[in-house]
Amino acid sequence: MNLLLDTHCWLWALSEPEKLNPQASNLISDSTNKIYLSTSSIWELGIKAQSGKIKLPESFETFVPSRLQVFQTIPLPISASHAMIAATLPLHHKDPFDRMIIAQGQGENLPILTNDGVFRFYDITIIEIT
Repeated sequence: MNLLLDTHCWLWALSEPEKLNPQASNLISDSTNKIYLSTSSIWELGIKAQSGKIKLPESFETFVPSRLQVFQTIPLPISASHAMIAATLPLHHKDPFDRMIIAQGQGENLPILTNDGVFRFYDITIIEIT
């Protein structure tokens, strides 16, 4: 199964796996599943680390590549079609990073692991993580 992780879900899987419900933990740890992380999540992490909104255990430039590799996470590039979908989504969600994750879930037909309730207002498959 191919899965797209919301930014906080990826962080929790890395550093606070106890926050994930058993289904989410099993899906993420199942080596037969492909785990994707939007490049918008990487961008979001960089901005939040730089502004002090999140604290990473090492520099952003070291943290992200090493964790992508260790946890075999596939970065999902943003395409023009993803941008077109994001730009035309209903305005239920105001966060541009989350809107891109939603657009990528739609465009690539990927279920999204999240605990963000606003995602439910969109035509995507959601897997609750808590």
